[in-house]
Amino acid sequence: MKKMLMIVAIILSLVAMHPRGIVCAFPGGTWVSGVTVANLESGEATVHIDFYKQDGTLALSFDGGTIPGNGSRTWYLPSHISGLPSPFIGSAVVSSDKQIAAIVNTQLPSGSNPMRVGTSTGVGSAQASPIVYAPHLMRGYYGWNSYCAVQNTGSSAVTVEASYYNASGSQVLTRTQTIQPYAMYVFDQETETGLASGQWYSARFKGDSEHPLAVVCNFYNSGGDATTAQFHSYNGMGVGGQTLFLPRVVKDYYYYQSGLKIQNIGTEVLSVTVTYYFGGNQYTQVSPDIGPGQAWGPYMGAPAQLPPSMATVSGSGSAVVEVNNPTPNKLIIGIVNEDNRVNPAGRGVTYEAALPSDASNTLIFPQVTSEYYGYSSGIQIQKVESGVSNCTLSFSASGSVGAFQMTGITLTDTNPSYSLFAPNATGMIPGPANDNYNGAVTVNCTGAKIVGIANLSFRYDRDTRYGN
Repeated sequence: MKKMLMIVAIILSLVAMHPRGIVCAFPGGTWVSGVTVANLESGEATVHIDFYKQDGTLALSFDGGTIPGNGSRTWYLPSHISGLPSPFIGSAVVSSDKQIAAIVNTQLPSGSNPMRVGTSTGVGSAQASPIVYAPHLMRGYYGWNSYCAVQNTGSSAVTVEASYYNASGSQVLTRTQTIQPYAMYVFDQETETGLASGQWYSARFKGDSEHPLAVVCNFYNSGGDATTAQFHSYNGMGVGGQTLFLPRVVKDYYYYQSGLKIQNIGTEVLSVTVTYYFGGNQYTQVSPDIGPGQAWGPYMGAPAQLPPSMATVSGSGSAVVEVNNPTPNKLIIGIVNEDNRVNPAGRGVTYEAALPSDASNTLIFPQVTSEYYGYSSGIQIQKVESGVSNCTLSFSASGSVGAFQMTGITLTDTNPSYSLFAPNATGMIPGPANDNYNGAVTVNCTGAKIVGIANLSFRYDRDTRYGN
């Protein structure tokens, strides 16, 4: 049976601000994409990628060849895939005869100064949803802006309704747009004059049961230099729950701070309790009321937005978010942002909160890098059940780094999460700027199930070979 993944936004040599035929204002620079596909089975996988223009026509049908069992393969579009028009912005459908996972990096070309990159995941055909939510969007908010790429995964055209909510929970704008089959449209908040500048928003994108949607949202700082180079990507979410797990939350951690955004996607007003885990200690915070469509969340670098008991907390931890007085009509989704605005400023990543149904004893991260064209990854896992979880990390071979494992990783009720900076993994080559690692990592745990993330950032402090 053919397995399919939707990749919402693919860019090749797109020169901002106004590329031909695209009514939007991407951040300045020449933008490109990289696609990584992981084979989740032990047998060899055959991969095919169809690229679609925004008008729904097929731009390129690409034979991706094969991927060995439990391996991965990366295509950097400017050099690995010929035949796409340039400039190009569109979407893609990845198909295979095996179970696969995929990610896409939206970035400036390797060697740019400053470097900017955001990573989103491919959306399985069963994961696309008639209604998809986005918790965090901005228009001219302290120099930050955003856009959302919305893909129609149906086989015919659909009119998509985009509804925006301000920080107070009021629905302030609705737009509609027809999107062709398998194509995508960019809802650009920066150029949306119906949204007041200087504010942040949440959103809902509505298709229908015959036309499920896949959504990727990117938000970004002004990018004038390395200190304002943050570029964050996350997937919109169509399914919520009453408990969310956040594997990584940081506060005053080497100048990094997290920000949470929890969105109410139900039909009743609700509040949530956030339980933070730092250094074996727990701290709780109760939100104000959050209306349907509205989002709420603290910035960890602002003491006034946190409980007084957390004033001296610092480090890397995790969190659990739970709906208070739950009913079937109270559902939430969420994201966690992490960035550095001090030293070295300009770095940032975002990931989606996990639901209990996302938990497993095995996780596969399609792309983990260590000193690879300046990029290095971090891995974070969190257990979601009571009891102990004993975990092993298995790194695939890549370049001069052979396959290796890290064992003896234990998660407990007191310390339910674990973080690893990839260059510090035991099988990497000692010293900076020499791993050149770009592989897949499998996490296997016994006992309590886990959720996890792998992030990606440009680390000039670790690898000075490719710009800043």
